[in-house]
Amino acid sequence: MADTQLIGMAGSLAALVRGQEVIDDAQALRAVAAEQLDVNQFAFDAVVEALAEIGFVEGVRRTKGKIVGFTENVPYYGDLYAQLGAAWRARGPSEIEEQMVMLVDHLSEGPTAEEEVADEAGLDSSAMSQLLEVGERAELVKRIQLPDGDVLYSPFFGFENPQVISDLVRDHGAGELAAAFAAVSGEQGLPVGDTQPLLQDAIARGLLMAPSVKRPDGVMQPFASLPYTLDRELLRGRKPVLEKALAVLACLRCGQHFGGATGLSAGAMVNSIDKLLDPHQGFLRPHGSHARQYHLLLSNGLLAFDPDTRPDGKWVTPRFIDTPDNREAMQIARDLITFGEQLSGRVGDEQARQMLAAGQSFAAPMQTMHRTRAKAPVSVKQWQAVANAALGRGRAR
Repeated sequence: MADTQLIGMAGSLAALVRGQEVIDDAQALRAVAAEQLDVNQFAFDAVVEALAEIGFVEGVRRTKGKIVGFTENVPYYGDLYAQLGAAWRARGPSEIEEQMVMLVDHLSEGPTAEEEVADEAGLDSSAMSQLLEVGERAELVKRIQLPDGDVLYSPFFGFENPQVISDLVRDHGAGELAAAFAAVSGEQGLPVGDTQPLLQDAIARGLLMAPSVKRPDGVMQPFASLPYTLDRELLRGRKPVLEKALAVLACLRCGQHFGGATGLSAGAMVNSIDKLLDPHQGFLRPHGSHARQYHLLLSNGLLAFDPDTRPDGKWVTPRFIDTPDNREAMQIARDLITFGEQLSGRVGDEQARQMLAAGQSFAAPMQTMHRTRAKAPVSVKQWQAVANAALGRGRAR
């Protein structure tokens, strides 16, 4: 799967740097890409070179063999993925790679009974055992074992069709499942812990989008979302914008629930975003904790750290990087917070700092799914109703 992995990593890196224009410290970008995008550090140079071949990167500068900087020329998302797809095909992917892409694409539209997937997706039935072994190990394909046969699905089904998942659970799932999903709908970015095994299991199965951030006590905390009120294109072609928005949302919720600012309201969170989006402000006054608390938004390309504005000051001044993607991501986070929540009040720099408090690590939804180990898996009977409904088998009794 080498060609598919390389082009996939290239797409992730391109989405991260789009709108940044000049990358002056590519070695720092290498570290960020490894931590947040799972772009292997040893693959970084090959990824940048692949982007240069496509024309998304220009003027690559090297010092003693290391890539130290370049200029980005990444197009908007529609053209981005079309050109990446052409580059993938030009590399002559293997048959197993082509079949895997077809399989994941088919399953992202909905679950399919294992015995029917080859015919429905137009796959080589003789290659199915190998495809499923690779797909399941890579967590691109998941299964639910049911008495009348296994059902296959892709985590992208949950990520790209959250409204469908929510409707299935509400209409056909057991009462506990429906209540758990309703809780997420009521508080987008809901922190999920040991007392919520149903939601933990849904995250591990890839049925809930749940980025994670490191809490002050060092624990990676998932924050579950069902962003079904959004433009569907954000869930597919422009998913990097949505993932930035979910990073902001998780950061804010972490500050609200775990950052010592639990008394602040949803309105305070919204006003923290407004403070950064304000063209007359766009920054927060220097503070000794900014470099730690805003590291997450720095790594996501949403903030820059300017020098301290005070004479002889040694702190940083967080400044919003005002690109179309970043502004849209902030506004999406704002919309997800306001969903069903009352807003009021203004906040100052100190409150905004508290609300955006977070640790230095971030895991995207797919990374969280991979790293989450459900402590109390949901029973087959509970999921069977949902799977049957998705397959059109009628309402379970």
